[in-house]
Amino acid sequence: MYIIAQCPRCGYRWWLDAAAADRRMRCRKCFRLLKVPDLTEVPEATAVLSRAKGELYVDDTGNTYG
Repeated sequence: MYIIAQCPRCGYRWWLDAAAADRRMRCRKCFRLLKVPDLTEVPEATAVLSRAKGELYVDDTGNTYG
């Protein structure tokens, strides 16, 4: 299984192996630190994004803004 990560700063997307879940990674383009969600959190995050009327931002500590 693969995870598609997208940087909230520059929008760069890349594929990650499932082993990267629940870890912090650096964007390969702008080097911003971001957290890859745990695989059990993905359905919940997808539901939140589908209900959101605007963009949703999650900071390095896991707090959500939007």
